[in-house]
Amino acid sequence: MGDRKRQRDDSVHPHSSENIELSEEQNVSKGNDIISSLPGNVLHHILSFLSTKDAIRTSILSTKWEYLWTSISNIDLNDDTFPPTGKKEDRSFLDFVDRVVIFHDMSDIKSLSIKSSELVNPSRVNSWISDSMRHNIEELNLSLRLKAQPVLPCHLFTCQSLVTLKLCMNWTNWSLKVPSLTHFWNLKTLELSYATFSDDNSTQRLFSSCPMLQELALLNCGWENLKTMTICIPTLRRLTIENETRWTRDVLSCVTKIYAANLIHLRCISSLVVDFRLYDLSLLVEASIGLYNNYSAEDVTPQVLGLLSGVVNVKKLSITSDTIKCLMLVENLLDHLPTFYNMIHLELNLEFYGLCFGILIVLLEKSPKLEFLNFEKGFDRDNMEGYTLGRVPSCFTSSLKTVRIAYFDEDPEEMWFILFLLKNATVLERKAKSSV
Repeated sequence: MGDRKRQRDDSVHPHSSENIELSEEQNVSKGNDIISSLPGNVLHHILSFLSTKDAIRTSILSTKWEYLWTSISNIDLNDDTFPPTGKKEDRSFLDFVDRVVIFHDMSDIKSLSIKSSELVNPSRVNSWISDSMRHNIEELNLSLRLKAQPVLPCHLFTCQSLVTLKLCMNWTNWSLKVPSLTHFWNLKTLELSYATFSDDNSTQRLFSSCPMLQELALLNCGWENLKTMTICIPTLRRLTIENETRWTRDVLSCVTKIYAANLIHLRCISSLVVDFRLYDLSLLVEASIGLYNNYSAEDVTPQVLGLLSGVVNVKKLSITSDTIKCLMLVENLLDHLPTFYNMIHLELNLEFYGLCFGILIVLLEKSPKLEFLNFEKGFDRDNMEGYTLGRVPSCFTSSLKTVRIAYFDEDPEEMWFILFLLKNATVLERKAKSSV
């Protein structure tokens, strides 16, 4: 579009888009540049459907398009999508990020996402954060590898415009420093990855400073400095705690108390030696439980029973193979396991094998209203010994309607289980098989 095309000069600071004249000087009658003759707000709307990279590329179309990209409200910069060409004149991806953030006009930035595998100086990161805050940033997502220990700017912790904050600062033992003055007035989503919590007080200060928080995710964070972590957030709807780091047995001894009366989704997949205590989760709809330990399942068996008791009101429950191993160590499991009166969907997120069958029967007996049984990873055909008929759970004759078995190959052991179902699950409506 347009007769004249030229490469933009990065050495020239772009003007504000407010000063760009989007007149109708183009000769539309010749059919050369119909789009450019559209009003400015329409052109900006068109740019909103493009990736950040493609939006910036429009700057070479004509003089009218040269600086339109400086007002885009959603900026997504990922070095995977900006591969180097090998030319000497190419600047680094980080330099490119600098120019995009600095050259943005006076309009607001709704979201800024920066993901880079290059090593970044913390001072540079702080500049991006500060610049975005001057544009009333609502969603900030940083996934970076750092050259040194980051200390986030204090004014980030009092940013009133932030609605979503996701920080993945890949630096060994990144200690999250929470200022004494912290208040995220409008924050609804908080995700922290690879952050080490410095102490109980600062962690408590962080969570209590988010009166509107609805989603909280703690991914591969360090808990070694904590004795007690309290997550008391009445507005919280979704909570994810994932930590697959293998800690030594004596490093962690932490109690985590979760008060979230409006929580509907809980995902707790962790190797941490942490005593999770759940309070008043009466509205919980879905839970995924997976605790494991580097030494023996016996170490975390009490935690598994505690977690399962805390999610007793759940409607959908997903459990892992390590959780099953822990339950195998419990004598008289039927007496210790709570009854899931509301659960209608049970997902076994493991390759099911023969020795699990007894645990499954107990779980089913404790699920009197179960309708959907899902073997998400199918059967382990190399470890099928241990099947016994045992008792027939009450849900087989009252509620169980659908059984799904992934990766079904019609092996003898799988067929044995199918026959067991067909014989005993008298209200079964559907048996779903999947080879995917």
